[in-house]
Amino acid sequence: MNWAFVAICMVVIAVLAWRIAVRVRLLNQRIEEVRDEMERNPLDPFSAWMELWRLIDRR
Repeated sequence: MNWAFVAICMVVIAVLAWRIAVRVRLLNQRIEEVRDEMERNPLDPFSAWMELWRLIDRR
């Protein structure tokens, strides 16, 4: 078995895992921000529909 290949694969896996962890942390921060915003300014049903349509139109 080529140990250099194994070491490179381990480094690649570690980098990918680190990037995933960073993305998950950023996503969790964004979810927390949205929850805080929803607590401060709860949406009425009409605003909720408008927000949903705005998010759909972004695609």
